[in-house]
Amino acid sequence: MSSGLDTQDDPDARTYEYSDSTLLRRMVGYLLVYGKEFAFVSVLVAISIVFDIAIPFVMKQAIDVDFPSGDLQALATTAGLYVALRLGVWATTYGTEYITSRMGENAIYDIRQELYEHLQNLSQDFYDQSSSGRVISRLTNDIEKMSELLNGGLITTFAQIFIVIAIGGVIFSVDFQLALVSLGVVPLLLISTIYFRKKLREAYRSTRKTISSVTSNFAESISGAKVTKSFAREDTNVEIFDEVNKADYESNIDAGKAQSTFFPTIRFIGGLGIILILWFGGFRLIEGTISLGTVVLFLQFNDRFFRPILIISNFYTSVQSAFAGGERVFSVLDEEPSIVDREDAIVMPPVRGHVEFNDVTFGYVEDKPVLEDFNLEIKPGESIALVGDTGAGKSTVVNLLNRFYDVWEGTVEIDDMDIRNFTLESLRENIGLVLQDPFLFMGTVLENIRYGKPDATKEEVIKATEAIGAKRVLKTLKNGFETEVGERGGMLSEGERQLVSFARALLADPRILVLDEATSSIDVYTEYAIQKGMKALLEGRTSIVIAHRLSTIVNADRILVLEDGKIVETGTHAELIEKRGKYFSLYELQIKPRAMQKAAQAKT
Repeated sequence: MSSGLDTQDDPDARTYEYSDSTLLRRMVGYLLVYGKEFAFVSVLVAISIVFDIAIPFVMKQAIDVDFPSGDLQALATTAGLYVALRLGVWATTYGTEYITSRMGENAIYDIRQELYEHLQNLSQDFYDQSSSGRVISRLTNDIEKMSELLNGGLITTFAQIFIVIAIGGVIFSVDFQLALVSLGVVPLLLISTIYFRKKLREAYRSTRKTISSVTSNFAESISGAKVTKSFAREDTNVEIFDEVNKADYESNIDAGKAQSTFFPTIRFIGGLGIILILWFGGFRLIEGTISLGTVVLFLQFNDRFFRPILIISNFYTSVQSAFAGGERVFSVLDEEPSIVDREDAIVMPPVRGHVEFNDVTFGYVEDKPVLEDFNLEIKPGESIALVGDTGAGKSTVVNLLNRFYDVWEGTVEIDDMDIRNFTLESLRENIGLVLQDPFLFMGTVLENIRYGKPDATKEEVIKATEAIGAKRVLKTLKNGFETEVGERGGMLSEGERQLVSFARALLADPRILVLDEATSSIDVYTEYAIQKGMKALLEGRTSIVIAHRLSTIVNADRILVLEDGKIVETGTHAELIEKRGKYFSLYELQIKPRAMQKAAQAKT
């Protein structure tokens, strides 16, 4: 089973601890997809480096040759060359920045798209163990941090590395001794970088965790706003958010401290390099063993040598932040679905609707089965109702039929074939699922009804709503079928949402229907419309109803009473009432009072 994103001790602790080289290799892979652009940028970077390295030599020419000679023509030529080189650096830098920015945006688009597609294909157990806020954080905050590295920064950093190497080679060819002295601070630079490396990595990993907690808390507070208000929990929720927000604030302050210490250290070390050049170069200049132009050249190259190092160091903090985000994104991308098609899986043939559970054992927690040696046969076109206490196993039967999970032992079969032999897509296309709390997506009523059959015409949609008796209810909405339903269908009443879900299921026309009835209280007219809709839905289909309404139970071909994962009673409503067993107790405690309440509402 999937381990999800949540663990008992630390909800954000689940990472694979990828090495820096692994993270870098995987991120670079998204850029290398755009090979032509990458090659063109490489050429521009190479030209830019040549131009930039040539500029100090032009200055040396002016100081050592043109100034002493007094040749104005030569000086003008040198000045013109200097301007041309500066313009060349500007043009190649502009081209590099523009193309790398485009490549970076393309890479981020690809990563976000890949992550979203992967999330769509992950199994249900992943979502059971992962809060929506943390999943959203992967798609938003963590990818945003990766964009700081991919959106031009990575290629720019590589360019700076080549600049440092090129400058190192050039200054040693000009004057070996002065070059050796000027680079004497490099060991100190390496020690400082290694010291701060781990510190920054941990600091930015901590910020990724805390912002994920903030996002998760924020998402839950919005989704549960009505519950919050009903329990007057606003002040308590503010206090809880303040705690996670303060943790994020403190982790960012710690990261800022590490960063603010690192940069001045690099600048100070670069300053030591200038002191060494002035001291040793000045000494040799007085001796007459080196020219003034050479000293100036080394001072310029020192700036050019340590400026890339400063850029690399400055970008290093972004690298650590991006690596922390990338680690968390890749941990989701590397999560394997626990439910997948077999290699020899076939497309489900036309379905008759004969469903069988044969000696099925299954549980959500290891060694704690919910169903054990469970057997059930549903004949084609038969309607059965499942009743029982919470935790009896009713929803588990539905989950296994839809293959949201695989059985531990035994088989679930449709038309005498193990459902694991079918592709997941074809299996679920033939099973309609209407949830107890119908989930609607942002968009119109029409778009939501078409969700299972996107190519359906409006006439087909209207026909489906007429069949379930919902047309009159839905037509009274402000804009009819074009009414926006809002997030999760929040702009509609619970009864209206259920009718939309019925129409959606009927339009998809599945041979097998699973219906988890809503238990919420709704008005009498909508109740009547829903009962009519259920009758239209169930007619001619193999159906499993997790029942809460008396009418559904009375009309079912068979009623199965579940207790502790086993079928303890079976029969029609009249037969089970006559037995006065478990079903009779449930009827007296749950179903009968609800039916009496409906009757009272009808009279008023």
